[in-house]
Amino acid sequence: MEQKVNIQKKLIAFRCPRWKDLPDFDLYMDQVVLWITQKLDPLYFNQEKILTNSMVNNYVKNSIVDPPVKKHYTSKHLAYLMVVCILKRCYTLSEIASLIDIQAKIPGSNYKAAYDKFSVYFEIYLHEVMKKGNLDSIHSKYHSKEEELLCNVVSSIVLKIYTEYYLLDQ
Repeated sequence: MEQKVNIQKKLIAFRCPRWKDLPDFDLYMDQVVLWITQKLDPLYFNQEKILTNSMVNNYVKNSIVDPPVKKHYTSKHLAYLMVVCILKRCYTLSEIASLIDIQAKIPGSNYKAAYDKFSVYFEIYLHEVMKKGNLDSIHSKYHSKEEELLCNVVSSIVLKIYTEYYLLDQ
């Protein structure tokens, strides 16, 4: 029971890094894996690997993440990998690629703003579900179909996390 309370506290305190929080220097793959694993560790309380070198290579091979430049990964790579590592809890790689593509095609959108929007929604929804057990008090007025889709995707992920948390003592 104490373990479950600690997990809940970590999830309520979880902060999804914003674009400005990403390292502003390039990283090698091992550093990327370590950085993302440390940031997302609270979300993976009942699973083994968050990210491995093989996973990164697979995401690059499947064109979900751009290839590194001279074995260096940038902030853009980190942002994409953060989103992929969160989304893979509920979605296939093909679905993730499609969801990222939809967001990328929004007129006037840029990947920095899209990443920050995802991070903010994810954090708000996660905190809400971990405090109240549901998302009933979140009432969003969507500005577009794409924003509605983003909110629905985030909802599905945080509800899955909550379900896994709830089932810990079952």
